This record gives sequence, structure tokens and C-alpha cells, in this order.
Amino acid sequence: MIVAKFLSWIETAPVARRAEASSALARAYLFSDMEPSERDDAETALTLLLDDSSPLVRLALSDALASSPLAPHHVILCLAQDLDSVAEPVLQRSPILLDGDLVDIAAHGSDRVQCAIASRPSVSASLAAALAEVGGKQACLAILANVGAQVTTFSLRRMAERFGQEADMRTTLLSLDGLPVDIRQSLIVQLGDALEQLSLVKNFISSEKRSLLVKDACDKATVDLAFSSYGDDLEALVEHLCLSGQLTADILIRGLCMSNVDLFVIALKRLTNISEKRIRDCVKDASDGVIATLCHKAGLKPYVVPVVVSALQAYHEVSHEMDPMVSRSRFARLMVDRILGSYGDLVMDDEMDDLHALLRRFAMQIARDEAREMRLSLRDQGGVRDYRAA
Repeated sequence: MIVAKFLSWIETAPVARRAEASSALARAYLFSDMEPSERDDAETALTLLLDDSSPLVRLALSDALASSPLAPHHVILCLAQDLDSVAEPVLQRSPILLDGDLVDIAAHGSDRVQCAIASRPSVSASLAAALAEVGGKQACLAILANVGAQVTTFSLRRMAERFGQEADMRTTLLSLDGLPVDIRQSLIVQLGDALEQLSLVKNFISSEKRSLLVKDACDKATVDLAFSSYGDDLEALVEHLCLSGQLTADILIRGLCMSNVDLFVIALKRLTNISEKRIRDCVKDASDGVIATLCHKAGLKPYVVPVVVSALQAYHEVSHEMDPMVSRSRFARLMVDRILGSYGDLVMDDEMDDLHALLRRFAMQIARDEAREMRLSLRDQGGVRDYRAA
């Protein structure tokens, strides 16, 4: 009887009063002791309120029912597919909605709807994966910011693949503790691609030079990343480089010049299927014939072999001659100088010229890095004034 009067009253009541009454009815349904017949009538009334012409009434209903596990499922599901403003409370909070419901809604929903789903107190790995696959960038960022979301490596990788060229996504992903090294490297490449496409860069640097600068920068960052990777992480990085076509002779030689023998060993292990111990024995030997056979087995081009041999031999020489505490840039500069010195005995062709040019660019980069390190060291000791502070 009370419900009947309520339904009669809302036909002519103002919007604000209808919204208040709808909220009150929803709370009564959830928290009041009702006879079964009264509860059925109240549920019918809640269902009829879904047809109210005012979004404010439906929003009041959505907000009142959103957090309760006792709300009628069909009412919650209808509200979840209403206008974004009406749907948001139940999408964010309702424990009644199943992952299947939420995935379907997210697949066709707006950014606001997807973000509401991504902000739920608890987001399962499967729901997070669905949002990583079909959600917009803002929803993916909301997932990453949600401490209650179970985000797998697969989902992180998909977010990086889809939105890695966006600065806010790169920054968010790179700030995550334990981000897999292969994802970090892919973000480095996407950063390079983004920089190459900047209008300012295009206006002042030719296409060929842009590509060369970006490649050198990405290779340098990749080798630096390899220095902080060990064991399984290093193997994962090498596997990623191999699958993405980035495991080039340039990377291997740059790594050797920077004294990263582990990167070379793991890369050759991946390329040859020879045991790591045997490869390390070959590297320790570093004789021309042994290294040439190893490089041939790895599929490296013949013109690369003399440089690899020179790099490994220079590594052993410099390692014995230099103080173990010498800076990495100083070590690398001595390495490159010795490798370049060996070019006098090599027959040059176009491919060798390209590799020679790479080493010369690398030598220039190392010299600048070493100079910067020296300036910073002197400044820390009070021996030089930082001109930027003037």
C-alpha cells in the first residue's frame, strides 16, 4: 500500500523531491525489515524508477544501491548501462557486477565508464587484462594507480605496446617497481620514436640524421639497461631484443666496448644454443679462430668478426692494465681507441666503413661523457663553477 502511494506520488512530484524519495526507498529496501510482499513491491518500484525521465532520480538510485550486495541484480545492471553519470557509482562500487558484466560494458563504454571500472576497490587480473586490451589510455593509467588492481606482466606489456609513445604512460610505467626489463627497453625505443617525430626536431635535423641519432641513443640506453640486469632479467632482455630484431652487431660491440661481457655472452648463448660456460671459455680465450667460429655460429656477418675479436682482446688487455675502480667511460674510451687502431690492418669496404663510422661516433659520445664526469667531479670538489648557476 505504501509503495502504491509512492508510485502515485512520483507521477507529479518535482525532480528534486523524486530523487530524495528514490534514495530513501532504496535505503529502506536494503536496511529495513520488510515482509516478503512489501519487499517485492519495493523491488518493483525500484525497477519502475529506472524509467524516470530525470537522470538525477536515476543517479540518486544508483548512489544509494551502489555499495550493497543486497541490491537487485537487474536494477544494478540497468543502472550500469545508463548515462555515464548514472552508471559511474555502480561501476565503481557495486559488488554485484561480475567480471563478465564489466568486461562487456568496458568494451563499448566511454573513457569515463572505463575509468570507473578501473577504479573499483578490487580489480581482478582478468578484468585488468581486458582493460589493458580494449580500454583507453586514461583507463589504463587508472588501473596502474589502483592499489587494488592485480596487473600482470602481460597487461603491462600491452599497455606499453598500445600507449608507450605517450609521455604520461611512459612515466607511469617506468616509475613502477619491478617493471620487467624488456618492457623498459621497449619504452626506450618508443621514446626515441616520439622524439624523432617532434616538429622541432623535424624542422632542424634531416630525416637520415634523426634516425641515426635516435638509433645511437636507443642503443646506448639499451646497453646501460643491460648493466643493471642480471640472471633471468638479462636473458629476458636479450630474448626481447632478439624477437624485436634489435639484437644487432652494433649493440654487441657497444656492449663490449662498455665492458659488458655478460650481454655478449648471453646474446651468443641465445643465438648459438651453445652452453654459457663454453661461450665464456671462448671469450676468455679470445683467439681469432675460436671467436670467428663462434660468430659464424651466431650468424654474425664476416665483416663484424675482426671487430669482435679486437674488442675481446682489447677488453682483456685493458682489464689487466687499468685500475679496477676506473670509470666506465674511461674504460670504454681506451677500448674504442684500441679497436680503431686495429683498423689499419683491415681491408675496408662499405660495410666496414659503416662499422668504423659507428665506432667513431661511439668514441665521440664516450669522450663527451668522460668530460662531463670530470666536470661534475671537479664541481663537487669545488674546483669548477657550474656556469648554469651564474
